[in-house]
Amino acid sequence: MFTENPEEFLNNSSIGIHAVSPEGIIIYANMHELESLGYTKSQYVGHHVSEFQMDKNCLTDMMKRLGDFEKLKNYPAKVQGKDGIKYIIYNSSVYEENGEFLHTRCYGLEVDEVIFDVFLDHFNFSK
Repeated sequence: MFTENPEEFLNNSSIGIHAVSPEGIIIYANMHELESLGYTKSQYVGHHVSEFQMDKNCLTDMMKRLGDFEKLKNYPAKVQGKDGIKYIIYNSSVYEENGEFLHTRCYGLEVDEVIFDVFLDHFNFSK
C-alpha cells in the first residue's frame, strides 16, 4: 500500500508541515515550510513560535485551543517570513499519549492576503 519512507514523504510534501512542543518550541519543519518562509533549519527549528507568529492574540488562541486538544481547521495566521509577512492557513491537531500533549501536527498553506482576510473574518482573536 504505502511504500515510501514516511520521513521522506513528510519532508518532501508540497505543503508546509511542522510540529511544536507544548512549550511552543518548533521541533520539526519540512522542506516546504522552511523554503516558503525563507529560513534554514537552524533559523527555525528549535526556536519558539512567538518569534514568527506576528499576532500575539492569535498565537495565544491557537496554543489554548491546541492545549485543550481542539483541532484547528482553516485557521489564519500571519507569520514572519525572512523576507516579509506570509499569510498561512493552518490545520492542526495534537499528538498525545495517555492524555499528555506531546506535540502538534501542523499543516500550513500559504495564501494571498485577500484569501487570508476571508478566513480571518471567521475568527476573533481579541477574546
